[in-house]
Amino acid sequence: MDQKAEKGYTEYQKKMMRNFYENKDLRLIQKLGELVSDLYLETSEKKKESGWNRVKKMLLDLKVHQNEVEFLTKDRNLAVISRKLAEMF
Repeated sequence: MDQKAEKGYTEYQKKMMRNFYENKDLRLIQKLGELVSDLYLETSEKKKESGWNRVKKMLLDLKVHQNEVEFLTKDRNLAVISRKLAEMF
């Protein structure tokens, strides 16, 4: 007996979990877009630094190559990130 059957998931629950993980990239792209918007408006340097670290992590989670992530974030230009988002979406 597999683990899911032991836990007693219904077919509906299994479908919801499967859809959740299948749409992970779309959720990450949306969150990245929201983060870029927040960074445009942010005035605190500490929060900007934290935001850029999150941008790097999200790009890596989206399986963007490490060299491209470094290129996209080295100048901290939000327009470059926005263009990459448009390309991904």
